[in-house]
Amino acid sequence: MSTSLYIITNSKLKGDETSADFDNILSQLKELNLCKTFYEGPKGQLIQEIGDWSYEIEEDNEELEIIYNVSFNGPFSCTPNLYSNIGIIWTIYKYRLIYETQEIYWFDEFRREVFEIVKIMGGTEIIYVADNACDKLSGYLEGMAFNNISYEEIKETMIKEMGQPVKQYDQLDYHKLSYKNINEFFLDDFSDLK
Repeated sequence: MSTSLYIITNSKLKGDETSADFDNILSQLKELNLCKTFYEGPKGQLIQEIGDWSYEIEEDNEELEIIYNVSFNGPFSCTPNLYSNIGIIWTIYKYRLIYETQEIYWFDEFRREVFEIVKIMGGTEIIYVADNACDKLSGYLEGMAFNNISYEEIKETMIKEMGQPVKQYDQLDYHKLSYKNINEFFLDDFSDLK
């Protein structure tokens, strides 16, 4: 079982959005012109995904038309979702990615894409979390973020339980990464990209 990389952000629904607002976000995402993902074909060849951004609205109460979640989908490495209290971005990557930034030539581009997506959704910062019983990090994702607990509350809880966040990628040491004992978390405010 692998451990996937998720991102939580202070992006969130305001409660008064209309389809025009989601169409605007969709238009801005399309303008990013992100590279589409590839998959391996039956003969081992790489095949590029097709399609473009779209969105799906999940209503909490259909009678009152209360929007619970808006998922922006496409053949890309990130799938952003907006909830009323938090933004969650699914990625195709493993959690260890943030520990291997010096070896991965495309990490800076990935980070810039995440920044642009978060900015379009109205956010300013992110925290990386993981799934699959990855020590405490999966609890913040599965027990809190997936239950629409606010980004601010999760951040405060993480600081209380784990101390101040790491904010420099070169401070993460892959050789010390143990999924059963992660005692740090990473917050990126993109200050160098603003």
